[in-house]
Amino acid sequence: MNKFKFFATMLAMSAIGASFVACDDDDDNEIPMVNHVVKLTVPMGLQDVTVDDATVTMTNNENGKEYTSSQFVLVNDEYVDTVTVPQGIYSVNVRGKVSYMLDGTKVSNNVKSTQENVPVNYSATIESKSAMALVTYNAKEGFVISEIFFTGTLTPEGKQYSDDQYIKIANNSDSTLYLDGLAIVESEFLTTDKQDYTPDLMNEAMSIDAIYLFPGSGKDYPLEAGKEILVAVNAKDHREFNANSFDLSKADFEFYDDAENPDFQDEQNPNVPDLMNWYDYSYSYFGFHNRGFKAYALAKPECDMETFVKDYLYTATYVFTFGEYSFDMDTECYKLPNSWIVDAVNLSVEDSYQWNVTASSLDAGWAHCGSVDHDQNRYGKSVIRKKDGGKWIDTNNSTNDFESDAQASLFK
Repeated sequence: MNKFKFFATMLAMSAIGASFVACDDDDDNEIPMVNHVVKLTVPMGLQDVTVDDATVTMTNNENGKEYTSSQFVLVNDEYVDTVTVPQGIYSVNVRGKVSYMLDGTKVSNNVKSTQENVPVNYSATIESKSAMALVTYNAKEGFVISEIFFTGTLTPEGKQYSDDQYIKIANNSDSTLYLDGLAIVESEFLTTDKQDYTPDLMNEAMSIDAIYLFPGSGKDYPLEAGKEILVAVNAKDHREFNANSFDLSKADFEFYDDAENPDFQDEQNPNVPDLMNWYDYSYSYFGFHNRGFKAYALAKPECDMETFVKDYLYTATYVFTFGEYSFDMDTECYKLPNSWIVDAVNLSVEDSYQWNVTASSLDAGWAHCGSVDHDQNRYGKSVIRKKDGGKWIDTNNSTNDFESDAQASLFK
């Protein structure tokens, strides 16, 4: 082959190679772009709902590229946004907030929705879309009440001693969570006294008489996955006052009240962080109902203390009947939206139980210590959440989830 023919052959091969490269580039550039429509339906059962600050993120399953939009508009009772993405398979995630009305109070809560393996294909005639139902969720999902020791103990002289009450909270998730802003609340209503309260808010909110929050600005108090913390009613060594009790001086947190009654001042352990008292019905200091006639819950309020105290007051009326006499009564407490509640436990005893004081979606059962009112065998016992395979059982049914009449864990 002469030099001219060789040079011509090389030019031809280069041209062919260039044409293949150009063809490959054109194929990438020619992947159809699709306007994918995302339609949101709001949670059922809420009144006057608006969606705020919602963002949709579409992640390409093949290359991991993300495409986002935050332009949802209301169209025929649905919130609609459009994301332009290359044709492919995607996971679609929506995060935002909803505002709604609860007994005249405007409430805000987080919402989310997810769809996996969504095919997005170009079509001149068929709209590419995802219809997604929003559900409320809490930023503190994963926390559970793992034990409530409410019965107290007996002194060697047989006297009741209740200052050693405590509650344990566990991280039941697979990652570190932060206690900051998490609340412990107590129900206003008794599980042993069923009344027809008006207005009836139970399917929307829990009526509470006490709310205490963990301090912190967001990430000050981490709790690792699978760990639990102890919150004492009074963080001191109770063995100094009752030989049948235990040491709570090294608790992780404690309830503390700046009591108005000078005759019933609370004690404070300077080495144990205090919970923040947003509200407590008592004029002295907080304590669990030592026969277990209340419900307790963990919640993440979606407002500040000032707003809660001002806007979430709840006045319920009912007719109290005693024998042949009836009286119109009312009770004033606070309403805590169910959508803020992370976990709830109803307590009672068999011979006195009448009803649960939370929505059945929060707790379909109840746990107990003792079988009759004033049961002398209840002292030193608590309700302890069961575990299975290293995880705390959480089916939203305390009858199944808890071991009742369990020996308090600090005795073990």
